Amino acid sequence: MIVGLLGPFGLRYVALVYLVLFIVWLGLSLIMKLFTRGFVPALLIDIPPYRPPYVKTLLIKFKMRTLGFLKEALPVVIIGVGAINVLYAFGLLDGIARVASPVVTRLLGLPSEAVLAVIVGFLRKDIGVGMLAPLGLSVKQLVIGSATLAMFFPCVATFVVLFKELGALDTVKSIGIMIVTALAVGGLLNLIL
Repeated sequence: MIVGLLGPFGLRYVALVYLVLFIVWLGLSLIMKLFTRGFVPALLIDIPPYRPPYVKTLLIKFKMRTLGFLKEALPVVIIGVGAINVLYAFGLLDGIARVASPVVTRLLGLPSEAVLAVIVGFLRKDIGVGMLAPLGLSVKQLVIGSATLAMFFPCVATFVVLFKELGALDTVKSIGIMIVTALAVGGLLNLIL
């Protein structure tokens, strides 16, 4: 989606977004290394001989993973889409947009219409980035919006997995880190560009 959004303006803008994401990823990994403890075992790799896979085994594994994904993700996506529709039907989506609008317009330099892209990006990040295209944004705004959305919420299904794996407190911490990082980098890009 980032390539499709920024590609017509030149690959340098696509490269800029990916460079920003790489620098943020590298910086956060170094910070996390300082503050998290743990044991890193030596990497020992024993590579078995290569053999062609059995088709029957591949099909069984494909079926198991597809059904597992549908069982886990489909209810979450349906509930998320339903929640967005309920918020829209009762006008609550406009209220959320009004509350978030100062952050999006002042800090990120995006128009208030981009708030909806951020909200939809909570369900599906790719659709959120794609919703920036019809807004008639400048290249600077597209770079800021796509970089911020790329660092923002992965999607609802990811948070369900985070909740199962980490628990409620660590999931809330992860959400906080994501929001602060995405807004800080977006605001910094708005100042620099």
